[in-house]
Order: sequence, then structure tokens, then C-alpha cells
Amino acid sequence: MSDEVVHDTHFTKPTMTNAYASWKRVPTTSSAILGLDLPYRPPKNPIGAFLWRRRIWLETTFGLSLLEPWEKILVLVIIYLIVTLMLAGLYEFIPQQITPLYNRLLYYLFGHELNGDVGVSLRRLVVERQAGRDPIQL
Repeated sequence: MSDEVVHDTHFTKPTMTNAYASWKRVPTTSSAILGLDLPYRPPKNPIGAFLWRRRIWLETTFGLSLLEPWEKILVLVIIYLIVTLMLAGLYEFIPQQITPLYNRLLYYLFGHELNGDVGVSLRRLVVERQAGRDPIQL
């Protein structure tokens, strides 16, 4: 065996050679939000600093800061695909459900569903109330 130190370059990340310079560097907004490496300091821009704090929260909460860059990209792509599919499903589902939800809301508020034109039904409700009769009992 030799006493040589073998440096494995496969596991090293391409970062700055000087750790202090990397820590001291103030990133741009785009590199703080879209970069693979998480910068130590927030950008000077207030919006960039806010988004940097959100990114720090996201990566530390879900452990993304511990992953390799390719693993982080894979996890984020899967999350974005799931969110996109959910939003597309809601976009298709919600318009069909507005009328039943509105009718159910009227049932909970007034005790029965108002059929026909809602404006006419509400007008009848107001007229019956002004006449001293309870329109719900009718």
C-alpha cells in the first residue's frame, strides 16, 4: 500500500474553491431562485429575498437541500407534474359543479332549493317577507 492520498472527484460538487468567497457572495435573483446550488445569502432585491426565503423553507422542510442536483430536479419535476395535473383537473371539474354547489348553498341558507330564475325567486322571497308571510313555510 502506498501513502498517497486519492481524491475522488466523482463526488465533489462544482462550486467555488474558496468557501469564504462562496459564503460572502451575494447572488442575483435568478440564481437564488433557479440555481441548483442554494446560495447562503439572500439577494439584495426585496422580491428576490422573499423568494429566496421561500426556497430555503421549501428545501429545508422537504430535505431537498440534501439531494444531489439530478435528484432535486427529478423530485421537482414530479411535483410540478402532479400539481399541473391537479390544476387541469380542477379547471375541467369546477365549472360543472358550480350550479349544484350554488343550489346546495341556497338549500342550506333558505331551507329549500330555489328553482327557476334565481332573481324571480329572490324577488318573491322579498315580497313575501314584506307582506308579513314566511316564504319558507309556503
